[in-house]
Amino acid sequence: MMRRKGFTLIELLVVIAVIAILMAILMPALQRAREQGKRVSCMSNLKQLQLAWTMYADNNEDRVAQSRAIANKASPKQGWVGWQLLNETKEEQIEDIKRGQLYEYNKNTKAYRCPVAPTYEGMRTYCNACVWYNYGEQAPSAFGADISQILKKLSTVRQPGTRLVFADTVGSDQDAMYTVYYGAPVWRNIPNWRHNGGCNFSFADGHVEFWKWTNKEKTIQLARRSEEFAQQTGGIASMLDQSNQGDNEDLQRIQKATWGQLGY
Repeated sequence: MMRRKGFTLIELLVVIAVIAILMAILMPALQRAREQGKRVSCMSNLKQLQLAWTMYADNNEDRVAQSRAIANKASPKQGWVGWQLLNETKEEQIEDIKRGQLYEYNKNTKAYRCPVAPTYEGMRTYCNACVWYNYGEQAPSAFGADISQILKKLSTVRQPGTRLVFADTVGSDQDAMYTVYYGAPVWRNIPNWRHNGGCNFSFADGHVEFWKWTNKEKTIQLARRSEEFAQQTGGIASMLDQSNQGDNEDLQRIQKATWGQLGY
């Protein structure tokens, strides 16, 4: 009687071991590819918003959209988007986007949200830098800046390729305005780090950049703690302890991109 040929236990274990090794090699590569795809998608979103922002200025006598959203729903088109409240439904938050000055130029509501943002941060996660037509005249002084530093017309911008327009933040920002201090080495809104330790930004000349953070302790850890706080509060980030930020090159880089120079 002939014996049937088959795998021995040792051969089967070798095959399983080989598969396990291949999976261990491939999974990180697949994860990196997936993250790269989300980062590219985020950059595409910012590119769309940046184009809409530029088109708005072109059609409004060079005036840029207002960086701060308007809370009053009875006053549409008074900010680049409407005020977003996290206790609103998704449909209501989308209506907040539609009430903004830029919706006419970009009606793709998915472009207003980073693909890696958690659901509790809302339907709009990108923010417009505070230096652009910040209509609250008292606001700049609160950040150590002067009202003369607020830019209302695109043609007045020097070196537009260096001036930040849109940023992605950690936690929900109701007024849709990305704020960083001018006169002190202090964050206010915390930038995203979820794109492999970095964040995407758009600039006034129309291009988009990915910035990899170099200070893991003072930038990434602060962002992580901000996200943890946002999880506990349903999406609202907070001003956390920011001691010893004076030598944080990541913070200084964003301050220069926002205000054009350091104020300290």
